[in-house]
Amino acid sequence: MSKVALSDDLNNYNTKALIRAKVKELFSEFSAKIFELVDESSSIDSKKFEALSGYSSNFYNEYCSQLKAIFESPSAIGKRSIKHLYLSYNGKQYILTQQGLTEKAPITISTHLDTIPLKETVHDVEKACLKLRFQQ
Repeated sequence: MSKVALSDDLNNYNTKALIRAKVKELFSEFSAKIFELVDESSSIDSKKFEALSGYSSNFYNEYCSQLKAIFESPSAIGKRSIKHLYLSYNGKQYILTQQGLTEKAPITISTHLDTIPLKETVHDVEKACLKLRFQQ
């Protein structure tokens, strides 16, 4: 059973600009909710997020977009987007996978139990949440 609650009025936000602003404002809460759902189901995408949480898949897509933007290096601007991101949240490891080359390609977040390749960076989502909170 889900422990993290998001506001019931979120589905009233129906434009891209409003959804973007709400995800940025509640980034920590979305992080907690999304990773809780990943823990419950081992993997989540926008359709599964909508089915499990009752919120529009647009929130999941915007969250993933903002998450990727936080961790993509400034030197990567203009280059092809990251296909895999290794993440940590609450001491657990996850992998964000973009399943295509375009920005609109579906994104999945899954638990990651294997060893992370040495050349890869593990990005701390909790630190990103704190950083965003202090920027607001």
